[in-house]
Amino acid sequence: MKTIMYIHGYGSTGNAVKAQHLQAMFPDARLLSPTWDYDGLPPQEIFHGLQRIIAEEKPDMIMGSSMGGYYALCCTQCYDGPVWCINPVRDIIATLRRLHPEAADKVLFEQRCEEYALFDRQVFQQIKPRDGQLHFALSTDDELLGDHSPLLAMFPNYGSVVWKERCDHRFYRFDELKGEIEALL
Repeated sequence: MKTIMYIHGYGSTGNAVKAQHLQAMFPDARLLSPTWDYDGLPPQEIFHGLQRIIAEEKPDMIMGSSMGGYYALCCTQCYDGPVWCINPVRDIIATLRRLHPEAADKVLFEQRCEEYALFDRQVFQQIKPRDGQLHFALSTDDELLGDHSPLLAMFPNYGSVVWKERCDHRFYRFDELKGEIEALL
C-alpha cells in the first residue's frame, strides 16, 4: 500500500478538500494529513513534526498546497521521494503580511514574522532538491501569490510543471492532476 503525506494550506485542516480528493482519487493509498496550527506553532516546530512523520511513516510521496507547499519544499532536506507542490508559497513574509493586513495582536504577529524570517533563512533558502524531485501544479491566475516564474527559477531542476487556467490560488481543478500524481506514486 502506498502512503501519501498531504500538508494543508494556511487556514485549512488535515481534512481539507484536497486531502479528501486525494483519498477519493487513490482509495487504496494510506493518507497522512495532520492538522497544523500555522498561527500558533513556530515554523521550526511544524517542520520538526513533519520530519518526525517522514522518519516514522516513510511516505511514498509528499504533497503540499500553498503554505503546505512551502513546508513540502522544506521537507526535501530530509526526504528523497517525489514532492508535489500546489501553488506553493515562496515569499513567506510577504504572504503572511497579505493574509494579515491588520493583525489584531501586532506584537505577536511581528514575532511570528521574525520566526518565519529566521526559518526561511535557515531552511527554505537552503533547499537543494535532487534532480526531478519537485513537481509543481501552478495556477496561471493565482490571485494570492501572483507570478510563479520566480519559484521555478529557484528550483530549475524540477521534474514537471502542470499549469492550469481558471484555478486561482485554491487550485479548484485539483482532480485533473490524478494522472500526473499517479505516474509518480
